[in-house]
Amino acid sequence: MKISLVGLNGSGKTSIYLTMFAEKLPYETKMLAPTIMYEVRRHPYLGVDVSLFDFGGQEQYREEYLNKPQDLMGSDVVVFVIDLHNPDMVENACQYFKRILQIFKEYGETPKIQVFYHKYDTEDYQREFLDANLQKTKEVLEEIFEGWNPSYQVTSIYEQEMLTKILRDILMLNYPLLKEHVENAEKQLAEIDARIIISDLTGQVIVHNVPGVSKGLRLYGDLRKFIASCNALRETFFVQDSAEFRGKGEENEEEIELYLFKNILAVLLMQRKEWTQKTNNQIKTLLADMRVFADLVIEACTKQDNAVDILLLDSRNVLKSKHSQ
Repeated sequence: MKISLVGLNGSGKTSIYLTMFAEKLPYETKMLAPTIMYEVRRHPYLGVDVSLFDFGGQEQYREEYLNKPQDLMGSDVVVFVIDLHNPDMVENACQYFKRILQIFKEYGETPKIQVFYHKYDTEDYQREFLDANLQKTKEVLEEIFEGWNPSYQVTSIYEQEMLTKILRDILMLNYPLLKEHVENAEKQLAEIDARIIISDLTGQVIVHNVPGVSKGLRLYGDLRKFIASCNALRETFFVQDSAEFRGKGEENEEEIELYLFKNILAVLLMQRKEWTQKTNNQIKTLLADMRVFADLVIEACTKQDNAVDILLLDSRNVLKSKHSQ
């Protein structure tokens, strides 16, 4: 899956990546150097190889890949990021976005479009001006993206939980059935009187109800290592695609249970008190649903791999045709 982040320089594209995927805190991204040309970062998510293209927004780089658009081609999702702290550059951003959309149109590509009204935060900006900028920017951009069926988001790297959910949903845009299951799991976790974390086996968060266990989409290192160690045992000792692990402290009633499904999914349960019969029944239902979810992930990944091969071939043929004209 290819996700392209585009926007003018300083709009916050790299900060979004770093806080969501690289465990950086927002304040750690304040003095970033500009991105040169573009950077590609790869992250697995639920068995899908995700490539994030962070396109540098300085003018000389924008012109370079607008004139040679091969690197934009094949994008499954394009995230257009616009800086609400810099209203003087909205017109420049609009012209840039128009040219990108025109390129996709010329090459017959129809990526899913996400628009981030970004930096909706008052760390360095007054709320009244921020709201005015948001309203004016919406009026201009919604006309530009008419006909592309875009999804609009108001975002800030200081709103970590919200931004995490937005990015997670983007990662599953090609898999509506999986997204439906995740949304159902969110509802289940809200009703279950237990602390639960659901992630993939690399420690990328899917859904949880435990505050402070992740930075963006990444679980903290100790939890990732625990899941990785249990997964290694599953592979080498049990030699099965699924396994269960349980642990209990000697001097208290705290317990943990870890379920690994289909070499894809991890469900971690943390118990501080004895669960009621209702909670036990809810957890059994959740685990059964997650087994089904793991099977659906495998099926979706297999179909997507086949589709990607076809799309890559079609894209290459289109590019060859354009160059020969």
